[in-house]
Amino acid sequence: MSLKKKSITGAFFNLSANGFAQLINFVVYAIMARILGVEEFGLVAICLMVVEFCNLFVTVGISQNLIQRQTWDDKFASLSFWVLMGVSLAIAVFIFTVAVPIAWFSYSELAAQLIAALAVIPIANGFRLVHKARLERDFHNKALAAYDMAGVLAGGAVSIITALQGFGAWAIIYGKIVQAVVSTLLTWVRSSFRPVWVRDREGLSEIIVFAKPLIATAFINFFSSKATNMVIAFFLGAATFAYASVARQGFSVINNLTFQPLNRIALAGLSRVDKQRLSLAFSRITSLTALFVIPVYFGVGAVAPPFITLVFGEKWAQSADLLTLLSLIAPTQVMAYYLPNLLISQGKPEKAFTLNVINLIVNFAFPLALVYWGLTATILGLVIANYVTLILKFKVVEHHIGISLRQAVRNTWMFSVAGLTMFAVVLYCERADVFGLQNLFAELVALVASGALIYSVLLLTFFRTKTFAVLNDLRYKPAK
Repeated sequence: MSLKKKSITGAFFNLSANGFAQLINFVVYAIMARILGVEEFGLVAICLMVVEFCNLFVTVGISQNLIQRQTWDDKFASLSFWVLMGVSLAIAVFIFTVAVPIAWFSYSELAAQLIAALAVIPIANGFRLVHKARLERDFHNKALAAYDMAGVLAGGAVSIITALQGFGAWAIIYGKIVQAVVSTLLTWVRSSFRPVWVRDREGLSEIIVFAKPLIATAFINFFSSKATNMVIAFFLGAATFAYASVARQGFSVINNLTFQPLNRIALAGLSRVDKQRLSLAFSRITSLTALFVIPVYFGVGAVAPPFITLVFGEKWAQSADLLTLLSLIAPTQVMAYYLPNLLISQGKPEKAFTLNVINLIVNFAFPLALVYWGLTATILGLVIANYVTLILKFKVVEHHIGISLRQAVRNTWMFSVAGLTMFAVVLYCERADVFGLQNLFAELVALVASGALIYSVLLLTFFRTKTFAVLNDLRYKPAK
């Protein structure tokens, strides 16, 4: 099999595993939301966010270096393994000595116990990552996808079973630990690599130099994406954080199933485009994304009340209004999502880092400024922040590459207008109970079908030329 075919096959299995994991995690998340109380559900979400931050030290940098090296060196891989072990143990010590006491005094004894138990996850990842890197270098992506799926299934089953047995917040923790341990064990068994003790520290400087910028970028990305969550958790408490977490869960799945796969393709494609055609390529990918993603965002926001109630239960009704409000960021997501990779593709990674810093500052500032007025105001601050960062990011991009916000708007506005119109009509139908259906599922189906029809009719009536031009880009064009 050629290198190109191996790469395409590997990408397919990675995306399939990601999609499967997202679906299973969403189902487990919904079941847990129904079983657990609001307070303990929010408490678990906060604990998982803390451990996710600590996990960055393990998951970023070292394995990527092993994958991109010209040749595999067992000695260097063994050194990388022991470095990861040291980092993992240091993280565990940090969790026990810093995070656990803070959780104990800030929230409760239960929060401290949950975070302490989750210290197992960074250690399990430390054991796994070098072996995973070896399998990825050998293009065993199908096996890795299967192991990830097995871990997700095992963890999800444990969470559901223990929750039904009355274990409460611990049910999610048990599931996460089982997921990490199962994936690690399966990867170890399959990998041919076995670490040995290495006395020579010659390769240590390479590991540190390669990992430092990646960890810095991961930190910025983490804090910018979790900024609103942190503000809510710190100022408004676990129960309020739970409502925000449920509201954002749907969009998280949408992002992972749409933007992330498209973003990988975008980087590869934009890197191979001549500078003269870069603007056209960017216009095409944003138009294509807008056509399909904007109606999904606006659609989910419009049907939020029946969707939240049906999937998560009536006690999460407050999350529906938050979800509706969050859907208003749809146009900004489409226009801004590819900008970092656009800069990276043109050899300007430091400017891509600047975009992440803008995200971090603005996403903290606006929600923090409005948190005094409650949860809804904080989420509104996040929506405003998205539009402010959109303007600031394009100023950077236009200065260095010449692609402007005006150009992005010109290529996506028609889909935003159609999506927003659909959003308003469907939202009115839901709030006014136009269909008068007593069955919640039937109402949701009717609203979704109406939204799809309205969006399609608007495009075909007012924006036919642009719509068919974008769809034509999807057609296979054989090489001449």
